[in-house]
Amino acid sequence: MPANILITGITSCESRGVEALARSLATSLTAAPDTTVTVLTQTPDLDSEALAGSGADCTADPFVVSRSWATMRPVETEQHRRERASRLVKQADLVLATGGDLHTSDYGVSTSYLAVLDRAQKLGIPTAMVGQSVGFTDPAEQAAFTATAQRLDLLTVRESTTLAYLTGPLALPEDRVVLAADPAFLLQPSSPDRTAQLLSAAGLDAAQEYVCLAPSRGVTRYSPISDAQHLDALTRLADTLWRVRCRPLVLVPHCHDSREHNDDRLLARQIATRLPNVPVHVLDADGTGAGDYKAVLGGAELVVSERLHASIGALSSGTPAVALGHSPKFHGVLADTYGPDVPPGDVHRDIAAFTADPGAAEHLAHLDTEKLRDHLATRLPTQAALAAADIARVRALLNS
Repeated sequence: MPANILITGITSCESRGVEALARSLATSLTAAPDTTVTVLTQTPDLDSEALAGSGADCTADPFVVSRSWATMRPVETEQHRRERASRLVKQADLVLATGGDLHTSDYGVSTSYLAVLDRAQKLGIPTAMVGQSVGFTDPAEQAAFTATAQRLDLLTVRESTTLAYLTGPLALPEDRVVLAADPAFLLQPSSPDRTAQLLSAAGLDAAQEYVCLAPSRGVTRYSPISDAQHLDALTRLADTLWRVRCRPLVLVPHCHDSREHNDDRLLARQIATRLPNVPVHVLDADGTGAGDYKAVLGGAELVVSERLHASIGALSSGTPAVALGHSPKFHGVLADTYGPDVPPGDVHRDIAAFTADPGAAEHLAHLDTEKLRDHLATRLPTQAALAAADIARVRALLNS
């Protein structure tokens, strides 16, 4: 029978990580006959283009209205917005929340993104959260999340750290929380021809091995380091990677944000400008999507990333990735993907600690990538199966 899924938790596909989440879910779910997916987003026209071919329809989120993206949404009256919100929920057979780490205190938006789930629950419409990383320092946010989570028909998390948090401090029943994996493990990379074209356009010989660095311009907003300290640390890291590994560097700006403070392209160009004697290639062409970046990241010898979904793009391709993060989500995903036999300190460093440690870049540059690659090969089937199992659970929920 026909099924209409309303996906929430999407901010904007200006972040290729958000695109990876939305595309992976939409493509997998619309593969079933008579299943439609509507994505609530802050940038509906942009996301319609970014998600072309996924089967998703995009519309401006009527429940969360971000002032910073106001010019990228259609103008509407408050009454029209409320009527549209009501209509979207009533037409849904399932409200499905993704978003990875929206339900943390990092960004202060968790409670706002609960509104559509709460509305659906009051109407008796099934609700689900998949692939979540959760953690709060604000008691009010934690209480609001817990109240909504207790009424969900399905709740899955993408790493063990969140599983322990939900069943421990938040006291959710263990049989109501399922360990899965990030939906982006299912993202399909672009074709080899497209990948070769992108690398060539960036100035790299297609036959040349390379190392990727995925910087985040927004990371300083969530850590105690300054922009200048951050730039110095990444420049030092890029220079060290070249000196030690003797591979060209491909800088992958995973977020093409219209808001300057979060636009990774600006930071990537700054790093490249500081290294005139190092072969640095910035992969920031307009129209470069999540599948493109996954293909490039997957072809690297090593990936060092400050964007979690850039790490996942590499890891899900079997490519060793190291994360420089600002929150527990990084540790959780990297630790679960690599497993207990890889020391967490080898593959994940807090960005503030990394910046303060002058020897940290040297350590990352000397990692045994062949050993990490061999280890990943044994772990990836499990992670991919965990992500695919979420799709099966969502379909089962619809059928029930």
